[in-house]
Amino acid sequence: MPIKLGVTAALVLVLLNAACASGAPGGPSTSPGGPGGGHAGQATLQIITQLGEQCPHIPVTPDPRCDPKPRPDTGFEVTTASGDVVTKGRTGSDARATVYVDPGTYVVRGEQISDWRITPQRPVTVSGTETLPVPLTYANGIQ
Repeated sequence: MPIKLGVTAALVLVLLNAACASGAPGGPSTSPGGPGGGHAGQATLQIITQLGEQCPHIPVTPDPRCDPKPRPDTGFEVTTASGDVVTKGRTGSDARATVYVDPGTYVVRGEQISDWRITPQRPVTVSGTETLPVPLTYANGIQ
């Protein structure tokens, strides 16, 4: 027996389908900023870009000025384990972005930036609809 939907309910279903489509069926989507929403059957990667420690470790003296600092508006890409680009994006003003991906193994890489010798990349494997933080910390080699 068919289900009858009102105009509002039908419009909501159309908008939800369009929001999750992101181009290809089951494909990834991105949104800058903090966590939000989620897409059925997809995992959530919460990408965080930051500049790493800026002080040498000798002598060992904790100094909050040396702690990692957020790096807003930083480019990143998500690739398959074999190197095929799945999606690209930029973090927002809070140095965060949210990416939705199907279960699988990926590599998340930050864009290369001047004055930071080590560009971060992190392998991630997702098997379901979990939410996974992915910190991308740039390093300058003085640690």
